[in-house]
Parts: sequence; structure tokens; C-alpha cells
Amino acid sequence: MHIPPMRPTFTLDFPIEPKEAVSRLAQLVDDTDYPIEGRIAGNHLMLVIPPSYRHFWSPWLHLEVTEHDQGSSIRGRFSPNPSVWTGIMLTYIALMTLTFFASMFGVAQWMMDKPPTVLQLIPLFLVIAALLYWASLIGQKIADAQMHELYDASMNALTNGGTSEPS
Repeated sequence: MHIPPMRPTFTLDFPIEPKEAVSRLAQLVDDTDYPIEGRIAGNHLMLVIPPSYRHFWSPWLHLEVTEHDQGSSIRGRFSPNPSVWTGIMLTYIALMTLTFFASMFGVAQWMMDKPPTVLQLIPLFLVIAALLYWASLIGQKIADAQMHELYDASMNALTNGGTSEPS
């Protein structure tokens, strides 16, 4: 059984030097006529959908360009807006913390020969975590067209020498 990732990733090898790959992707970011925005920091690029088309689940594509045997290796990772991602992770941390303390309190109740009723909360926490994961997968489905737009734009820029046409 394959469990879909919360943040899809891909790795591609291109027969061009890393500096050339970054240059081509930088042309995509600098192109004011193309409907994609981005930021560049060394060999790391972040491509985003412009604010006028952005929604809650709009993806951000993080690209890392590294040197490879025959040229460059491009590692990409899709994620939601960093504030959305932070909220998701903080919710998971809170659920893990609540589960830990409910377990400890339940064990303490059990050791005192009392019914460990607090352990009944743990399945609720697990259901909330599963619902949060399910919501992230629904968000990926909602953002699928924008994910393809970012991916296609970056691949077109790499293969066409920095010039790309909007899809």
C-alpha cells in the first residue's frame, strides 16, 4: 500500500551545468510576462503562483540545483504556503504532546488502581491526525493544476534555455 506524501518531491538530472540551470530558472523568475513569481538564493529557487491567482492550498515549488556527474541534478519539493505548513506541523506537534501526556496520565491512573479513562482520548487524537492528513491530500488535489503549472514552467525553462510559454 502506497501512502501519498504530504509534500511531493521529484529529482531530475539535466545535462547542463548547475550555473546554467540556475540562470535558466532565473530568467523564468525575472520574466514579467510569465504568470509565475519566485525568489532565488544561490542554488535554491522558490517558485510561487502570483497573489491574484493564489488560494489557501496554492503550492510553492522549492528547487535545489546541485552538481551531478553529467551536469546538474534538480530536486523539487511542493509544499503549501509556509504559514499553512507551519500550522499543520504545529497541530501535529500538539496532538503528539497531548497523546504523550494522556498516555502518562492513563498509566498513572492504572498504577493507582483507577480506571485509565483518559486513554479514551488517544483514539480521538489519532482521528484528528488522520483527518488533517486527509485534508492535506484534498489540498493537493485542489492545487493539482497549479502544481503542474509550476512544474511545467520550470521544466520548460530548463529544456528551452530559459524561455518558456505559459500553459
